[in-house]
Amino acid sequence: MFRRLLILFDASTDPEQVLTAARQLAPAPDSVHLYALSPERRDLEAPRPLSLTALDRLWDGVRHWHVGTSVGHQLEDHLDTDAVATTARQHGSELVVVGPLLATSPRARIAAILALAIRERLHVLSVGAHSPRTPSPTARLAIAVAPDGRGLGSSADFLRKRALPAELIALTTPEEPEKASGLQALARALGISETLRIEALTQGVWGRAEAFEAAAQRCGVDLLIAPTDAVDDMHALMLGLFGARAMQDAHVPTLLLPRTLPTTPMFEEHYAVSDSLLLPGLEPRFAVERVGLLSNVAVPPPGILTVFEGGVPLGGAQHQGGTAALPASWFTHIRAGHTRPLAFACDSATRELVPCHVLAPERPLLLIDSHLALPQLQDALTAMGDTCHPVFVRLRDTEPLDTHRERLCKLLPGLGPPLLIDASAWLDDARADDVPRQVDAQRLLRVAVRLCIAGASISAVVTRDEHKPVHPFLRTLTPSELLFLQEGHAPEPLSVPDEQEPFSRELALAGGSQCVGGNAIDFEFDNARGRESVISAIQGAQSTVHWQCYIIEDDAVTARFAEALKQAAERGIRVRLLADALYSGHDSFGAMNPVLVHLAETPNVEVRAIAPLSGVPNLQELKQRNHRKLILIDTELAFVTGRNMGAPYYTGFDEVTLTRTSNYREVPWLDCGARLSGPLVSELERAFLVEWSRAGGAAYPVPSALPTGSMSARLVLHEGLADTHTLDTQLALIRHAKSRLVLVNTFPLLLELQNALVAALHRGVRVEVLFGSVRPHFGQQQHFPGGTLREVADRYVRSRLDAVIDAGGIAYEFAMPPAPGWEPELERVFPHVHAKLLVCDTKAVAVGSANLDVTAAYWESEALLVVHDAPFADRMLAALEPLLARSHRIDREDSQWRAEAEQRAWVGRNWPSLVG
Repeated sequence: MFRRLLILFDASTDPEQVLTAARQLAPAPDSVHLYALSPERRDLEAPRPLSLTALDRLWDGVRHWHVGTSVGHQLEDHLDTDAVATTARQHGSELVVVGPLLATSPRARIAAILALAIRERLHVLSVGAHSPRTPSPTARLAIAVAPDGRGLGSSADFLRKRALPAELIALTTPEEPEKASGLQALARALGISETLRIEALTQGVWGRAEAFEAAAQRCGVDLLIAPTDAVDDMHALMLGLFGARAMQDAHVPTLLLPRTLPTTPMFEEHYAVSDSLLLPGLEPRFAVERVGLLSNVAVPPPGILTVFEGGVPLGGAQHQGGTAALPASWFTHIRAGHTRPLAFACDSATRELVPCHVLAPERPLLLIDSHLALPQLQDALTAMGDTCHPVFVRLRDTEPLDTHRERLCKLLPGLGPPLLIDASAWLDDARADDVPRQVDAQRLLRVAVRLCIAGASISAVVTRDEHKPVHPFLRTLTPSELLFLQEGHAPEPLSVPDEQEPFSRELALAGGSQCVGGNAIDFEFDNARGRESVISAIQGAQSTVHWQCYIIEDDAVTARFAEALKQAAERGIRVRLLADALYSGHDSFGAMNPVLVHLAETPNVEVRAIAPLSGVPNLQELKQRNHRKLILIDTELAFVTGRNMGAPYYTGFDEVTLTRTSNYREVPWLDCGARLSGPLVSELERAFLVEWSRAGGAAYPVPSALPTGSMSARLVLHEGLADTHTLDTQLALIRHAKSRLVLVNTFPLLLELQNALVAALHRGVRVEVLFGSVRPHFGQQQHFPGGTLREVADRYVRSRLDAVIDAGGIAYEFAMPPAPGWEPELERVFPHVHAKLLVCDTKAVAVGSANLDVTAAYWESEALLVVHDAPFADRMLAALEPLLARSHRIDREDSQWRAEAEQRAWVGRNWPSLVG
């Protein structure tokens, strides 16, 4: 293997041990340079000391070693590491063999060895005083590696260059024995195909050299390979201070592999990578993280992952934001039902290779919250045998991946190496930085939905949270439910939609709903026309009027609605009103909404409050509100809208007189709603009935609405903390966009939606966002009086648009030209935009109550209408064009926009603390 050697030895000792060890690694060298140390004399012309006979014997031994080997020599009277290094460089030495230097301090000897291996990056063979004098008939090697696998990469590279033994023994420290599976995986990924036996050592850092020597003897190995990549600066210092004597007196020769990566500080960071799945509809996705002092997890800067499988580098791929998606073509050779180990080099700065696994599922997946490492869970999983693949999901990076793996191995030892995937890697939700811990159960279910869309079969989702999420096509279980399943059988996967078209299938899985034809649907941006349409519908009601609302204002517009409802009730129409108790200020904390109180006193009018509050409510009670806005007439006509009951939502811009002194509340908002008839109205009616019954109302019959048109649409209903149907539907629309996306909303983008929009831009999709001003202003950024704190919300909304704009997205701040009755000095007015609208190409339009923020995504109940009709989408885009044209297009290079970038970023980072 090695062709050019330098042998550093003590001329006063028997050289046979040094020759024996050197021959094992260099059976046919081209050249050998003998570097002898003799404190007696270095003058070869003087009478010859008896101790120099060792030089003669070694010279003769080398000449008989291999015919044709050139031999040189020099004699020095003391050990000078720099001089040895210079000689090695001059002779092009590939291996330095250091024998027992009995006349030299053991610490000086080991300091020279470490300097040659770490600083000079040479292979160094340390031969101890008790090393064998005759060759061993066996070929058993041991590798000294760190528990996390550091050094295994350079060891594998060395082993590939020589005939490998049938057995390798990895000697490692025992602090974390659960990491043995990681070592096995990394060894296989690096191409070490022979048996790798893990030997754990019990001594601490003070006796580490003795521990490795004793273990090597106990295991009967002939050579101990010690990669210096596995030794950080602190441990090298400890080895020099406390391991010198053990190295001097060793029985087993030790080959130090040179440092191949930059030296590391005393408290170095290391990388970790999650496992992954190979599915037909999605690239394998991996979480990449950097773990520092005290196990602090950080997202590493963007870099290149180099991936090894079976000792072969598969290629390099970009990782960004803590996630890497690798080409599925790299893994086509993996057979279904098999798990293959991978090794990752995370970037040029990292000092170790990182192990993980990728599974090609053959059986259904059982997704389990990784915190559910309960000993009693092992019996249930073991009993299921080969009926499913248990896959653990890490939902938060508050603990490193390694910590999760070790806990799983410790508490569930009978399951073998656990497969651990990361939720953020599959959801691309920016490590869930803007999503609270209380919604982890929904995130776990969302991972299952994502995998199911990609082609995985899901047996069940097992969550540790008391608020178990629900899904019509996926089974969810609590730990107790899993434990009481029939022994030996994993739950059978539920039936999923069999739609062949990928877009329709994903929407069905994402929203838990089916597309329904036979509807007639229209929309309305004009507030005044929207108001008159609702009033006209109430006046034409024949049997029932059902209105569900989030906010009910006490103003002139609400008075008109209330009067229309009273008149309908007086005609014998049954009126049922549902209002969110908190945001309508009705039946919570002793408050009562005067409009609702007055209506409740009217015969045929019944009012119910959704989730009344009293005492000291918890966070879930405050945030888990019902945000839907539905109006239903006779189960024949329905309005699915973003509008609450009040003046800002139903007042036209030309119906108000605005001056520079007008209060900000007088400025109407841009909003939108859909009006529909047909079979979907019955679905809306049933959704209203569910909430009505929960609020204590009596049940009533729901007739089937007849077809009235030819349009197809689906109703997506989200119930807070139970599912995420509207969020997953919005993401599906974004992911499937081919040419154009238009979003209308003024709520801070959920980071996951922000990432999805950036990804769409990278695919070449044109992304346009129309947003408004939470605090309305006019002219050149002059605000209407009042609402000062709303400026903070404006900065928060804009902070989430920055990444989209930087990626090439187009953002418009909604503006209205002067209207009759407005003060001319106002120039343009910049109102709030309350509409919730998403247009995907010309194939789908989503409109309803669901904003694009975290509250709508997880906490509050929402209703979203998705219309699958190209002419409808064309009409919607045509109506949006003049709104976009009159608005202010954001120029990312604008001096004022750039000047406020730091303020926006600060508000974006600190918004939760600002709002308490």
